[in-house]
Amino acid sequence: MSPIRVVIPDKELDLASAVRMSRVLQEHLDAGETRLVLDLGGLTYVDSSGLGEMLKALKRAREAGGDLRLCGLYGYVLRIFEMTGLDKVLAVYATRQEALTSWGTGPDRRPGLPATS
Repeated sequence: MSPIRVVIPDKELDLASAVRMSRVLQEHLDAGETRLVLDLGGLTYVDSSGLGEMLKALKRAREAGGDLRLCGLYGYVLRIFEMTGLDKVLAVYATRQEALTSWGTGPDRRPGLPATS
């Protein structure tokens, strides 16, 4: 089974940072790490390019037999996800631990260190 990898995007997810995030996610997928968590707890802004890259990553992860799960959405970012309906398309968890546990990984069994974009 693939390890779970946590990716923490920049504070603002615009065109430039979305491309960086996409590259990091693709590197994990290329390495066979198909269970991905995006921790958006530090995110204060997201635009359509950031949302688009998340959807592309979701599709690529699922095609590889994995999934992309999100955690830590709040404030403006949470409202964007609710208004666009993406909170119904992507698996969204309140905390990183809940996202990790959704794969049956307990707190003392979390593999790997968080990746950063």
